[in-house]
Amino acid sequence: NNILPGTVVDTTITHPREFDFYLCSHAGLQGTSRPTHYHVLWDENNFSSDDLQMLIYNLCYTSARCTRSISVVPPAYYAHLAAYRARLYLDAS
Repeated sequence: NNILPGTVVDTTITHPREFDFYLCSHAGLQGTSRPTHYHVLWDENNFSSDDLQMLIYNLCYTSARCTRSISVVPPAYYAHLAAYRARLYLDAS
């Protein structure tokens, strides 16, 4: 059995002074669910940790490519896809 989607770990195994957490935002359909490790570098909106974790979890349901939740927040996923396509474009030149 996998952990439930929305499970957050933000104590014990995280850095004692930095703002980081693990979030498992997706259900494991095949195999084992792997939580994503998030590091907050700069928070100019002064989110509480619970609010930011809930925002990221809810954003994981907004992917245009899937009707279910995905493991990584979609803006980061789309940035990865754009960088991959740019690399293919530059390698072809």
